Amino acid sequence: MVPDRDVIAMIGFGSSEIERRSDRGIAAFALDAAVAAIEDAGIERDDIDGYVGAPWATNAGALHAEGGDELSYRPAVRLLGITGLVYGADLYRGFPTDMVIAAAHALRSGDVRYVLGLRALYNPKDTNYATAKTDRAYGDDQFVKPFGYSAGGARFATRQRRYMALSGATRRDLYEVIASSRRHAAHNPLAIWKGRMVNLDEYMAAPMIASPHCLFDCDMPVCGAAAFVMTTTRYLPEGCQPVYVRGWSGHQKPHAVFEMSGLSRDDIGHCQLYDGFSSMVYEWIEAFGWCESHQAWKYFRDGHAERDGKMPVNSFGGSLGEGRLHGMGHLREGYLQVAGRAGDRQLAASDNCLIQVGPYDSSSFVILSRSAGRAS
Repeated sequence: MVPDRDVIAMIGFGSSEIERRSDRGIAAFALDAAVAAIEDAGIERDDIDGYVGAPWATNAGALHAEGGDELSYRPAVRLLGITGLVYGADLYRGFPTDMVIAAAHALRSGDVRYVLGLRALYNPKDTNYATAKTDRAYGDDQFVKPFGYSAGGARFATRQRRYMALSGATRRDLYEVIASSRRHAAHNPLAIWKGRMVNLDEYMAAPMIASPHCLFDCDMPVCGAAAFVMTTTRYLPEGCQPVYVRGWSGHQKPHAVFEMSGLSRDDIGHCQLYDGFSSMVYEWIEAFGWCESHQAWKYFRDGHAERDGKMPVNSFGGSLGEGRLHGMGHLREGYLQVAGRAGDRQLAASDNCLIQVGPYDSSSFVILSRSAGRAS
């Protein structure tokens, strides 16, 4: 078992380029990210003895094809030339924050020293991102698909319509999330939307996807990958820049992330909150008490989520600004900010970051910290 004095740490992160469409396959993006992460951690491929992935393609029109729009761990480690795995797992419908939790558990067991986490997404040229061509539905889908509830983020749009009715927020207010994302993306060299702002008139005139969400409220499917390496303080490589995994939790007990970390809400200097649809960012700003219920739209309107605001949100541009890596960008930004490696977008208060990935009903949470604190 891992001794009490050992703390879980993230020691490296790597990313591929992000492209809207590509002639390169998903494996090429995955290998770029994994090799970069291993090099960033300052270890060798032969040091990797654990692996965790989340290869499931989440869009409704997904092919779910190995090596097409998904890449699971067995072919991934074979392509990487990794031969000494003790632990390997793919998380079905898992998020990057779930990957961190799984890696932490593997490290806590004492069975592994270095865990590689890898998530790759691909946007095939001949598929439709938002729809599935099928005349059958199974399980829960048979009760929602006939009504269009699972297509184009309709269930999130329904939730936002209720929010607007209770809060007084309008589409004009939702635009502030988009504007903030684009401003932050301007400082992210990987971002698909770098240097491309959307003004209010363009936003209000954009095609409606599922009211009140228009085209700009939805993240963009892309080709890209990101990877991280985790270990414990016992095995920190010389010269690495560790960021400590202070706490984690799942959607049924979100506040446990603070209980485990020993940190409070006021200790958090910035949040990376999942924004597959713009209105999602409201959820946890309110749930964790950074503002009152039904007031998160004012939080964005008044500039509190900006890089120089009260508590910056998605300082890299989020999925809406960078492209849809399904939370890997959020995790990368949390790591870089806490490590002090975010370049010209480095935040003043970056010691502790809360990262949330997933919809309201299946989120998971991780706190990364510059300080090891107590043993995790």
